[in-house]
Amino acid sequence: MDFRKHILSRGLPKTGQAIMYDPGDDGQYEAGWWIKQLNATNRTRYVATTIGSDVVVFDRATGLMWAGDGHEAGCNSGATITYTMGLVYANSLTFAGFSDWRLPNLFEQGSLVNYGLSPPRIVQPPFAYTQSLNYWSNTTYPADDTYAYIIDFGGGDIVVAAKTAGHYIRCVRLGV
Repeated sequence: MDFRKHILSRGLPKTGQAIMYDPGDDGQYEAGWWIKQLNATNRTRYVATTIGSDVVVFDRATGLMWAGDGHEAGCNSGATITYTMGLVYANSLTFAGFSDWRLPNLFEQGSLVNYGLSPPRIVQPPFAYTQSLNYWSNTTYPADDTYAYIIDFGGGDIVVAAKTAGHYIRCVRLGV
């Protein structure tokens, strides 16, 4: 049995709606990663820690480990990069003592978006120095393979961009 599949299939995070506006809406159920526990009694989703001198964030909802500081090597030191170079950079990165980093897929990256926040729409801390701009996923746009999906942390939008454009990255790995 591959235990990693169970970690990644914990489910989607809660939306944060804690008020029931209508019977049967999300405020009544507060469905999500710790099912049947209200947000008020829920454990912290993101746990930041420093390994060596590198800041990483464990996402308890997905089992993923993220580069935490947007100015560190796990985020290309805060510089933009093309899609292809971003893939090469992430796949060859040694950070926080690990060498299995990669760019996140669209769903993994999208799980970080919090629409309840003002831009950038990501929890800061622990995701320090995140720009309200576009971040590459590793997911190619199927209608035109010269484009890939990006997440705009300014508005939380999912859009596509030419792979030759320069955007930000935040590397990820399986956190176990």
